[in-house]
Amino acid sequence: MNLIAYLRDNLAGAWAVMFGRSEGINRLDTSLDGFWRSFAVVILIAPFALLALLSQQPLNVDGAAPPGGDSIVWDGFALLVDWFAFPLLFAFVARPFGLGSRYVTFIVARNWASVIIGAMVAVIHALHLLGVLPSVIMPYALIVAVGVSLRFSYIIVRTTLVVSAAMAIPIVILDFLLSLVIWSVFDRVT
Repeated sequence: MNLIAYLRDNLAGAWAVMFGRSEGINRLDTSLDGFWRSFAVVILIAPFALLALLSQQPLNVDGAAPPGGDSIVWDGFALLVDWFAFPLLFAFVARPFGLGSRYVTFIVARNWASVIIGAMVAVIHALHLLGVLPSVIMPYALIVAVGVSLRFSYIIVRTTLVVSAAMAIPIVILDFLLSLVIWSVFDRVT
């Protein structure tokens, strides 16, 4: 298996699903091995998380203060907990709601789409670090990014789980709120 082709196919499949094109599912590796491999894409997201951490550091007289080692370790741990928490929680609720047969497809699409969404948000952080995006505008840009990512999450849920809006919205909210709680807990620790 060619790694570049594998990455390309799964990212292209996730991109199509993010726009509601169900044929994108055919490009995703939804085998059991593909399901487990999709969790490894957190490695591709880690640099985006580090960029966000650097972008959010206060500036000192000499320039950007690099984050302390403890902060990076805690944020890395928070990323891993966040990465696995929702799929684990959803594994318990999918079957009672009749979504068990589509669980793997949903999680695979969600994981691969996270790379694309992470890259989009990383552009905002990169522009901030380069001084192109002023700090006063940064929160507004991030709010827009959250809105866009929630919209994509909603489309992914609708497309992969084939559910109504009334079922998709609570799933997206659960995923979002779980992430907020996890990051809030880790922010208090650091």
